[in-house]
Amino acid sequence: MNEKKYEITNIAHPHYPWLHRIRALRDVREDIHAGDLGGFVQSEENLSQEGQCWIAGNAVAAEEAYVYGNAILWDQACARGCAAISGPSRIGGNAIIEDYAIITAGYVHGNVHISGNAKLFANSVTGGIPIVMEGATVYGELGGEIEVRETAVILPGVTIDNPTSDVILIGPDDIAIERRFKRESPILTPPPGFQPKQHSTVKKRHRGEER
Repeated sequence: MNEKKYEITNIAHPHYPWLHRIRALRDVREDIHAGDLGGFVQSEENLSQEGQCWIAGNAVAAEEAYVYGNAILWDQACARGCAAISGPSRIGGNAIIEDYAIITAGYVHGNVHISGNAKLFANSVTGGIPIVMEGATVYGELGGEIEVRETAVILPGVTIDNPTSDVILIGPDDIAIERRFKRESPILTPPPGFQPKQHSTVKKRHRGEER
């Protein structure tokens, strides 16, 4: 069996006494070292003992929620219900991940709700991940370079998977596009290793000239 990376302490949550702080038993990631206190869990079923996943600050993982992979919760973020958070996911602020929501890649921060059967994931083409911030709510599925802000709502059954490097900006009243990597310019970029052909300076011989 692998060595445990954290233990559950006797430090109870001030409002939910069935939750307790965790303490690192070894270095978990660059900023989490042995002896550091973390956030709160209900049991070891809420946070994997493997990988670099962590619950920091006053964040909470409770009920049947599960944090694993390289995911991190911090600030006052809360994972509850049967939510699953993994991969390079970053959940902060007062975000709530609940119900059967699945996050395998994404940045979530603010007074956000990721609820129902929502999914956040990396696009398979670009590797881009969605960002959900401020007071947004997501019930649908989001992948790739997408930013959901303010009080925008992604309804159940809606799937947006962006396979481009452009960013889809979703607000409460409109959708806009932010073009990336000079894609707004008509100028073309030469391929790697391209060298323009050199024009020859040798004069052509004209008919009748001495050979």
